[in-house]
Amino acid sequence: MTMSEEKPKEGDLMKRILGREELTHKRYEWLDQFRGLIIIFLIISVITWELSGDAIAGDIMVGPPLLNHGFQYAKFYPAIITIIDFGQQIFMFCMGYVAYLAFSGRLEKKGAKEAWKHGIIRVAILYILSFLDDGLIGGDLLDGGTTWLKNVFWNGTLANLAIGTFAAYLAVYLVRDADKRLYVGIAMMILHSILFALPFFEHYGPSTGTLVFPFISLNHASIAIIATCFSQWYKMDPDNPRVAFKKRILPVAVICIVIFYCLDWIQPAEHHDVTTSLALLAIATSAFMITVFYSLEQLDFKIPILSEMGKNMLLIFILALFVGLFVGIIPKDFLVANPLLALILVGILPIAILAGIAVLLDRKNIKIKI
Repeated sequence: MTMSEEKPKEGDLMKRILGREELTHKRYEWLDQFRGLIIIFLIISVITWELSGDAIAGDIMVGPPLLNHGFQYAKFYPAIITIIDFGQQIFMFCMGYVAYLAFSGRLEKKGAKEAWKHGIIRVAILYILSFLDDGLIGGDLLDGGTTWLKNVFWNGTLANLAIGTFAAYLAVYLVRDADKRLYVGIAMMILHSILFALPFFEHYGPSTGTLVFPFISLNHASIAIIATCFSQWYKMDPDNPRVAFKKRILPVAVICIVIFYCLDWIQPAEHHDVTTSLALLAIATSAFMITVFYSLEQLDFKIPILSEMGKNMLLIFILALFVGLFVGIIPKDFLVANPLLALILVGILPIAILAGIAVLLDRKNIKIKI
């Protein structure tokens, strides 16, 4: 019996869930640092969501406007864009980057069957979590509404993470060359821009269209696919990763930021429909950030807590959704009247709790593979 035909030993499933099975790809400290920072931004986004306000209507928000969605702070279209507004897309970039490492590693060492088994299970779990979060907890399923259906399958955060992750797996499987795969992602973003410009489709903002199109999903998929290219480029020269940064990662990032600037005049960056300008901004920002964290590692500098947060990125994000529910219980007027307590209860305590959980998991060498 060959190694690929051996039956799984007892406890293998638990080892896979806890991340204790044999690694199929190398783990990078700088990447965990990058993921950890993005998780902190997403935690802030989640916990301040229920406490946001409308400045134009005189409804004071809790927390700095820069650390909340621009469309929440001032409800007009096109909305102000903050770093939180494209944090979800940077998160998608992280998922796509790691998707290449996980999928290609299994594809090379264990074969297509094992790679797709891992991929399908991961996507299925994301959809189950989407059903729980957008269907039961945050949706209107129990009230008999239909909004939950759209959120669960293609409009919600977890649903888009599932779609983008699957798109990344499929693209890596079908197009093995990173440079060619980049064109797939670019073509999808061009398609998004063309369809978005047509008058037939509904948009988040003012629109005369009547046809519904999953704009948010299309560009999340394109971001994830392009992220797999960055991940593959990093391994262009295994002995000298700096080659990848000089020849691919930074040049592509610069091109993305230039095109973002030009396109933003025509189709402004918009969070809900994830316009192509927003997608390009997220890709460029992600590329510059991974360059920064890679450089910090070369200087032997590490920001505390970030690595632990990044190692269980998706689990910490899911826990943040539940923490956000409890934060929303605190009376908003009380927090507005007591900014110091707001900082402690909303700005520090939730992050500290989730960071503590991440550190505990890391000390136990547990990595929950959702």
